[in-house]
Amino acid sequence: MRADPIQRAIDEDLVRVLYAQDPIAFFTHWFSIALLVALYWVDMPYPQRFAACFIFYSLANCAGLVLWMCHRRWPGALQPRVWIYLHALRNALLYAAPGLAIWFAFQSAHTNLPLLHTVLIVTLAAGVFMSNGFDVVNFSTSIAFLLLPAIVLHFGVHTFDRTILAIVLAFFFGAINVYALSYRKLFQRVVQARIDQQTLAESLAAQKLVAEEASLAKTRFFAAASHDLRQPLHAIGLLAASLNDPAAAPTQHAKTADHIVNNVEALNQLFNQVLDLARLESGVTQVIRLHFLLSELFDRVGNQYWPQAAAKGLALRIAPTAAVVHGDPVLLERILSNLLSNAVRYTESGAIWMGFRRSGRRAGGYIEVRDSGIGIPPDEHKRIFEEFYQVANPQRDARQGHGLGLPTVKRLVELLGAELHLRSVPGRGSVFRFTVDAGDPARIVAGLDTAASGAPAVVGRRVLCIDDEPAILEGLSSLLGRWGCIVRGVRDENEALLALDDGFMPDAVLCDYQLANHRTGAQALAVVRDALRRRGRSHVVTLLITGDMASAELQALASAGIPVLHKPVTAARLRRTLEMLWQQPDLPLVLAASAQAEQEAPGGAPHAMLGPQG
Repeated sequence: MRADPIQRAIDEDLVRVLYAQDPIAFFTHWFSIALLVALYWVDMPYPQRFAACFIFYSLANCAGLVLWMCHRRWPGALQPRVWIYLHALRNALLYAAPGLAIWFAFQSAHTNLPLLHTVLIVTLAAGVFMSNGFDVVNFSTSIAFLLLPAIVLHFGVHTFDRTILAIVLAFFFGAINVYALSYRKLFQRVVQARIDQQTLAESLAAQKLVAEEASLAKTRFFAAASHDLRQPLHAIGLLAASLNDPAAAPTQHAKTADHIVNNVEALNQLFNQVLDLARLESGVTQVIRLHFLLSELFDRVGNQYWPQAAAKGLALRIAPTAAVVHGDPVLLERILSNLLSNAVRYTESGAIWMGFRRSGRRAGGYIEVRDSGIGIPPDEHKRIFEEFYQVANPQRDARQGHGLGLPTVKRLVELLGAELHLRSVPGRGSVFRFTVDAGDPARIVAGLDTAASGAPAVVGRRVLCIDDEPAILEGLSSLLGRWGCIVRGVRDENEALLALDDGFMPDAVLCDYQLANHRTGAQALAVVRDALRRRGRSHVVTLLITGDMASAELQALASAGIPVLHKPVTAARLRRTLEMLWQQPDLPLVLAASAQAEQEAPGGAPHAMLGPQG
């Protein structure tokens, strides 16, 4: 791939250098014609042949000038390689005349003419080396026509001085070719160095542009985030101050408290959405792919938005499907939740449709979310995926969202290896669609709505928890104990090794990332896994829990197949992750760009999300 651009650059430079010297060569050859005619004027053997030869020489010189003028007028009319071949043809015609004309010297009675003619063509050969030596085609055609006839004719005289001269000419012919080869290599290295420098400069300029754009995007992001974060904080401050008014009635206090709660919820939602995007950029998450019934996922998401749609008089239709999908249900639920939330928010009448279409795909298909809402103008199709950008909310009313849903959706879809497609007409609604892979019905382990307690996959499992925070160890022990697990809590890897020596062989090891004494969970897990491996327990589930969003060590752990959960981790997310890992020990983990967490929605239904919950 690298040779083609370099060769083209070399060809372009060759064309420029070759044609740049042609005006000087034009006058040089006229001087050569005049000098040869003067040498042969006294004794001109075969006058008609001589005249024809030098008329041809003159026409070839004029043709070379015409070629130079054409290149000067229309440099882009031909490819660089074609211009080089045309110049080589010009050289072949131009240098054939003085090279072959030495035959007339050997036909003359003047014995000095062959020597004088040889001196002239050697001089021309030196000029060929300087002007054409960096191109093999132009140099070879020129130097061969110039020197080979003289070498052959001098060898044919069979006298000592002419034989010596022929040998010297042959040596000169070989040497000038060797030097021309080195000349060409040097020329190629110079051009390659120039191309490398130019490529580096372009790369640096592109990186600078990207950095400037990223800086501007970051500035815009923080400006918009600051505005939207300050608004509820400002409202909360004013509302809290009003609670100190002794003249206010209890009903006013209650109403003010409700407003404070609403603003806190709005603040919490925005904070979670901002963290979602930050985690999607951090590169430390895993996509945990499962085989599951898509209808179960549709039902879960639909149950969340049916009440909101009904409150606005909208029909939320979910197409029945028996499709089995291979993907991450947590991320897919987050995507569909954002799409349905937007559809409900920006649709005032009509219906919203969510379903699965094959659309000609042999394996898998498309998930689509349609609405009959306000639609999106074509010139806004790209901008709606920018953070905090909203088409229909120039006043930045927080009740209409914050403009983070679609950017999150786009990143999540890309995270799953798909592409988000949008079709929208203003006033007629929008269609969002993306591909999903087909799953294997025989590999469905459990439904997405399996109860979070009492499942046989959990009861009786031994869990080793490593955390230097006593409150967290107590919380984990209490939670896992209620599920029926046998829990052992330790502060570091040393205590973990003591637990193993006591005969506590865990089915899972849960470890915090930041431990005391400047130790990390990665180091602790490495020690514990090595100890378990020596005891013949190489398939123990390990799970790292962290509050960090970007760490090279976390990425390395994820690539090694150790799942990473980001705090705060809810009970539902922790439970589902452990069950999936226990039920499918060979579960494939695909690295992605953010962390996953899960909270429980009202009614006890687990609701998948990425951000932490307050």
